[in-house]
Parts: sequence; C-alpha cells; structure tokens
Amino acid sequence: MNPFESIITSDHKKIFNQAIDSLLSESGLSVACTLFYKSQPSSQEMLCNNCLFDTITKLSSNIYNNTGPVPFENNAVCPICLGTGFTTKTDKDNIYEETLYLGVISDSKYFVNLPNKTINLANGDIQTYCSIDYLSKIKNASYMIMDPSIKPYGNYSYERAGDPDPAGFGDNHYIITMWKRK
Repeated sequence: MNPFESIITSDHKKIFNQAIDSLLSESGLSVACTLFYKSQPSSQEMLCNNCLFDTITKLSSNIYNNTGPVPFENNAVCPICLGTGFTTKTDKDNIYEETLYLGVISDSKYFVNLPNKTINLANGDIQTYCSIDYLSKIKNASYMIMDPSIKPYGNYSYERAGDPDPAGFGDNHYIITMWKRK
C-alpha cells in the first residue's frame, strides 16, 4: 500500500468542491458571461406571394397575381411555389443567448492545465472555469461575451480555442476552457 494513498480523503475532496463551488457561484468571484447559440433553423409555410391561391383545390391557380417577384404566363406552373400554392420561409440565423456565471482568468501567467508551457497565447485570450454540468453548453456555444456590462469599453467577444478540459481534485467536477478574442 502506498503510504500517501490515505492522506487525501473523500472529505478533503468534498471541502475542495464546496470551496470552488462557492467561488463559482453567482455571489462568489464569478463573472456573468453571455453565451450565444445558433438554434435549429425554423421554417414556416405561407401562401405563395407570386400567384393566386385556389381555395377549392388548395393549390396554386397557376395565375400570376401581378404583384409577385417572378411574372409567368397564366396556366403555366408558378416558378416560386411550383404549383403548390405555398412557400417556406426559413430563419437560418436564429440565435439565442444564455447567461452563465464562470470563473474568468484574463492574465495568462495564471492559466492552469496548459498542454504545453510554450503554447502561443494571443494578447486578450482568457481561461474560464465552471462546473462540468455546463460542458454541453460551452461546447455548443457559437461565441461568448464576457461580462456584457463592460461592453462599452471594448470588444470582449470570445470563441472557444479548444475543447473544455476536465479538472478537479481527483473527480473532474469542473471544466477549464480556453477562449480567444473574436
């Protein structure tokens, strides 16, 4: 048996996690960071704006409505809806946001768990710490704004510079993420 094996007990790990959780809480030393996600494109079916709709057949009447964007000869197939009477409007850039409280380190000399100490860091890169419960949110974020209240003072938008790394006191209860200025 290793003589040092029993020095760190589960109680030590519990105290460590409680301390870090307190630091990362909304009332601790964390920073409000707004994460932006691209949601799935949504589509909405609507009547064609190029032809007249036939309410009996529930299809295009294949008669140009004189106001649509693409004129066509009557009784020809409408080039916009292809005779269906409907078009689909798609929102491709549906973006939603969420605010999370993250531990932020902006001074690179205090970064931890860097894979290589000779790594090339750009001025303005940051490192964040948070619960591993936020892993999917961090990985799915398109970008993040650190502390939106300081936005008037400069660009504090960041993109992930790599996948989050698990961290903790032997139990990987947290993740550390590198971010580069956008």
